[in-house]
Amino acid sequence: MTEHILVCIDGHPKSHLLVDAGFKKARETGLPWRLVFIEQGDEAVGCTERSKALLRLMDRAKARGASIIHQRAADSSRAILEYLKLCRKSAEKFSHIFVGQYRGGLSGILPRKTLAQKIANQFGLTSQVTIIPLEGKVGSIGFWDRFDLGQLTWRTIIAPLVAVSLAYLAAEAMLAMLPQILYKINTPNITLVFLLACVTVSLRFGVVAGLIASVASVGLINFAYIVPINKFNIGSTTDLISISIFLFAALVVAFLGGHVRAGAESAQRREQRTSALYEINKLTSEAQNKHQLMEILNRELSRLLHMEIAFFVCEAVRDESELLKGDVPDFVSYPADVSLSETDKRALEKCWRSEMTTGFGTLKGIGAFWYFEPISTVNNHYGVLAVNVPLNVRLDPGFSQLVSALADHAATALERVDAVSQMQESRFNEEREKLRSMLLSSVSHDLKTPLASIIGSMSVMKSLKKADRLSDVHFDTLTETSLDEAQRLDSFITNILSMTKLESGDIQFKQDLFDPMEPLGQVRKTLRTRLRGRDLTIEDASDSVLVRMDGMMTGQVLQNLIDNAAKYSPAGKAIDVLLERMDEGFVYRVRDHGAGIPDDQLERIFDKYERLNKADSQVAGTGLGLAISRAIMKAQGGKIWAENHKGGGAVFNLYFPEVTSKETGVSNE
Repeated sequence: MTEHILVCIDGHPKSHLLVDAGFKKARETGLPWRLVFIEQGDEAVGCTERSKALLRLMDRAKARGASIIHQRAADSSRAILEYLKLCRKSAEKFSHIFVGQYRGGLSGILPRKTLAQKIANQFGLTSQVTIIPLEGKVGSIGFWDRFDLGQLTWRTIIAPLVAVSLAYLAAEAMLAMLPQILYKINTPNITLVFLLACVTVSLRFGVVAGLIASVASVGLINFAYIVPINKFNIGSTTDLISISIFLFAALVVAFLGGHVRAGAESAQRREQRTSALYEINKLTSEAQNKHQLMEILNRELSRLLHMEIAFFVCEAVRDESELLKGDVPDFVSYPADVSLSETDKRALEKCWRSEMTTGFGTLKGIGAFWYFEPISTVNNHYGVLAVNVPLNVRLDPGFSQLVSALADHAATALERVDAVSQMQESRFNEEREKLRSMLLSSVSHDLKTPLASIIGSMSVMKSLKKADRLSDVHFDTLTETSLDEAQRLDSFITNILSMTKLESGDIQFKQDLFDPMEPLGQVRKTLRTRLRGRDLTIEDASDSVLVRMDGMMTGQVLQNLIDNAAKYSPAGKAIDVLLERMDEGFVYRVRDHGAGIPDDQLERIFDKYERLNKADSQVAGTGLGLAISRAIMKAQGGKIWAENHKGGGAVFNLYFPEVTSKETGVSNE
């Protein structure tokens, strides 16, 4: 019969160490391996992230070839032992058994064998039992943790003394008043008043305050109500028995009151933590990047734990194929001004290397002030969560489980952010490739069309001349067609080259004072053929100013805008250009008489290849003209924007902030 490798896990946060060890041994020996998970009923109550982490761990083991056995039981240790005994009865053999043993903390007052020790004793002769130490416990609650002992402060000392004093005043008041109604009160009746004070104090301030109230009550009763009066002395055996019974009852009441208070505080704390975890999960789901996520986690965890929180994150995601086991990376800390002692630094490095809890309150954590918990998923190790535990704070039993759940949540959130980032990058690459293909298609079409017109015109001219039929009219028509298409081709190529130079930073802008009509006049000459059949009306209301600009680059912007206006305006419609002062500066306004621009597109039209994204074949172009125009205006310190005209059509505005008066030479700077 084939031997197997068995890995036994429960709900411990570090169970992945057992899975990794079992998988490594299975890979070395070539034997099949099995994962047994016995889920105890109360291990992951209220801890959704822990349950999800265990499910992911089992999925990871299954993906690595393990057979999974998942059961529920009231006692996981007993269930694992019974399973092993059943396998032995059925003659099933295990060459290796991996089991964890908790480190730190006493399981009870009397020593008893752990599950790992029981397995080693009962199955060590037939199988090699490997015990892997695991830091911490799975939410176990000790005896004293069931009571709210409280802290010994001035408040817990003064409050019970005040309560006992009030009980004494109440007893004296009753003694003074009751004889008038012919009722005799005795010492046993008086002790009930003091017992009430003990109950009230223990419920309000905990066991320690209740004990102080009990002792103070016994002393005051002995002094004021037991013969001899006004002396700390007990005159009879009956009084001794009475005072002893009262003391015993007061102590029991103090402990019961502390227990009730501890239960109420524990329930309130669980409710607060559950609500806080839900809110943290909601906030972190909205984080768009790692830095924003760390800021949210740091703020919310500090508010939840009322302690200083720090995250030490490795920027390069660590998995099995990257950093070697034991490498210590250069951490990025959140917040950046975290100061650690040498002991804490060693604990941080150990936490990273071993992926185990280290620091304050753990084995060999003496001298450390920070509690370190690894931030890891079944696939990656991201960093370490650090909690600065104040010396005057007593940690509750669920603290380690809570911090472990928070670290799991941080790891899951970081994994989600990385996944979203990878998806966005993949989508960006896909979109870039799509635009590249569309650009090549558009450019090839837009270059080929004018080239075909030029070649066709030249071929017709050659044929007519050869046949001696080339008239002056034919010559002028074919020449103008060729020139028009050549200018159109030159415009396409200029835009592509300009965008390339702008993105690479190769263009040097030379700004000087120019008459705003100068670049506009040059554009008018260049587009003379393009504007045939329509008017270009220019209105100069600039009050004779000189504008600081790069004349050549501004001319290219105006050429793009006027060319676009000609494309989108109906045939025969004029293009209007207005020159005027605006906000101590100067603005060109180029208006067409087309259909206008949808309001939600007024900004997007300045993006690169926006014309391509519309898949609009009615108007030729690569969608680079307006993007180039915006880049040129930004480089000159100006602005460009579009708006719709009330009378129809669109208006493109070019704003230059620096102007100088022609007459006075005074600048607005």
